Amino acid sequence: MQLIIIHNTGDIRLKGSVPYYYQGNNFTFDRKKFVQAIDYINTLTNIDFWQSDLDEFEYGVIMEVPTTPRNYIIHHTAKRGEKLLQNERGRDKGKFRWWEDKTLSLKLYDAGRNIKAKQSENRKQVIRNAGWDDDKEYIKFEIHYKKPHLCLNNGRAMKLYCLANPTWEDRLKEDLFEQYQRLNPYKEITIPTDKKQFGTPNIYAHTFTEFAINMDYSPEDIKGLLYNTINNATNTLSKSDKDARKREVSKIQGTLLTPTESQWDLRINLQEAINKTNTP
Repeated sequence: MQLIIIHNTGDIRLKGSVPYYYQGNNFTFDRKKFVQAIDYINTLTNIDFWQSDLDEFEYGVIMEVPTTPRNYIIHHTAKRGEKLLQNERGRDKGKFRWWEDKTLSLKLYDAGRNIKAKQSENRKQVIRNAGWDDDKEYIKFEIHYKKPHLCLNNGRAMKLYCLANPTWEDRLKEDLFEQYQRLNPYKEITIPTDKKQFGTPNIYAHTFTEFAINMDYSPEDIKGLLYNTINNATNTLSKSDKDARKREVSKIQGTLLTPTESQWDLRINLQEAINKTNTP
């Protein structure tokens, strides 16, 4: 918690990170510590913040991943039709990417970056005791609810005490997993090891097909798009030419091993992390 702002209207607003205020990091933070932190702030200020309205808040989990978080971050985009605007600052490329609409932001970032770069050795030791391993890689997926009453409570105001309620915690976990489904982990087509199987036409087919798959087109849809291009060349190709081109397209497309899953998909990691945590 970094700021307590008193407005001219008499309203008092809390702004900042409860985990950082209470323990100096957000690597782990459970519901019990959250309650202790708010009770401590209540004692300091002589104000019952439990009954205050939630204007906005963040909820997420940290996941251990087998390779650098950069690989996961750069291989995620928004799914087609989700109306999410992708953002990424130049200096944060590969370290932090987020997607947003009018009510929330979805964030994916390197969870160990600030620990390694900004924490003192004493603070690092505290975080190690909480489970952080210097030699492992960690990524965080987080939702920033800009309008939580619309996202989670059918337009009704949410109170701070909701974040200490186990039922609400289950709702937040469920939404965390559901919101991740709005993102698209990039699927990659395997490049053949034999260069004879990767001539120029194959390179074009590989690149186009991989792009189309990640735009949610099926292999059948992709072949249909290519066939349509051939069919539209009425003034250029005869029927026999078209048939020949279609056979060639079918042959090349048949060599591509189109993936059904992405190696960058975090759903399993996310579910495991959600099952382990009870943090607000």
